[in-house]
Amino acid sequence: YNVYCYSMFICTCCMSDTKKTLINLGNQPYANKYPSSETKLNEPINNLSIEICTKCYTASTKNIASRKIMFEEYFYLSSINSELVKHFKNLAKIIPPTSKLLDIGSNDGIFLKPLQEKNVNALGIDPSENVGKIANENGLKTIIGFFDDKNTSEILNNYGKFDYIIASSIFTHVEKSDEFINNVFNLLNDNGTFILEIEYIKNILSNIEFERFYFDRPYYFSIKGVMNIFEKNKLFVNKIENISPHGGSLRFFISKEKFNLSQDLQYFLNEEDKFFKNFFKNDYQKIAQHEATRLKNFLIKLKEQGDKVIGFGCPARFSTITNFINIDKSLLPFVIDDSPIKQNKLSPGKHIPIVPREFLENYNPDVIIVFAYEYFNSIYSYTKKFKADHYKPIPLSQMNY
Repeated sequence: YNVYCYSMFICTCCMSDTKKTLINLGNQPYANKYPSSETKLNEPINNLSIEICTKCYTASTKNIASRKIMFEEYFYLSSINSELVKHFKNLAKIIPPTSKLLDIGSNDGIFLKPLQEKNVNALGIDPSENVGKIANENGLKTIIGFFDDKNTSEILNNYGKFDYIIASSIFTHVEKSDEFINNVFNLLNDNGTFILEIEYIKNILSNIEFERFYFDRPYYFSIKGVMNIFEKNKLFVNKIENISPHGGSLRFFISKEKFNLSQDLQYFLNEEDKFFKNFFKNDYQKIAQHEATRLKNFLIKLKEQGDKVIGFGCPARFSTITNFINIDKSLLPFVIDDSPIKQNKLSPGKHIPIVPREFLENYNPDVIIVFAYEYFNSIYSYTKKFKADHYKPIPLSQMNY
């Protein structure tokens, strides 16, 4: 059935009406909703078209789906990814022990745990009941709810303001960006720091990772876009770092005080302008379609040869890829995933069975398509014993340890 969606025609960051279609990915389900059986399917489906602002380079889904439906039950657990665990342990090192910190979109407490271990006064908030419950059961204090005006007011009344507020890989999920930023402003101490981590639209496009577009994330930000929308709300970007999660992300340090534009920050902006000046000369739809077709033809060839092929990792991008080019269990009989809340369910839309890694022990695959490719090292430490060929799906390329 069709999901409830509405369209935004004005860029949320710069208020420009210079949007154009970046790519149309066809009919797509919610990428983080996993049906439990083919006999009980009632999946939301809608057209997934991505638009991009030619002025500030912020991209967005043409149709914005209901956040409540999206996150009331969620199937993403951060802590099953060892690389992400390491990332947040390292981030915790820069937070002074006496600090007071709020983690927005804290998931299962992946960042709260190392903060708790160094005695930081940390609080999490997450809208997903099933995931937030896991954090609370592990003694990681988490408010279950959206970071909206109501909950922000209650946090301010009950906990006061914070030295640090962090939002890692969740700002792209937010429907009302201005409300979100205003709530950050109200909860941040005057000399406090807001740390924002986002998947970078420039990296998504340059790496041809169109599969990172899905309904969970209505927005995909540029540096210029982030600076525009935060300055509009009296918060200022003063520093940016490249970080590795999610195929290449950015970390912004944002405060109520505006400093002079640093050389490093100006360099980031110049490189972004240079990239998009060239990017808009190309047809991204054709580029993405070509890469997707290469993958499907490869799977068809493997099937014809009688090779045993499986997928490893069922993140949200698995759904985007398989639905865009109609890959079902006739080409991928199953996909391995380490998340216990995904196992023994079906992939969104194409209903490919999701199974634990132990399923491989008697299967001995010839080819493994690594959909969770940024975690290849930890995956390969297990799969190398099968002596199978490993491939990144998009752009199709063989992966070597």
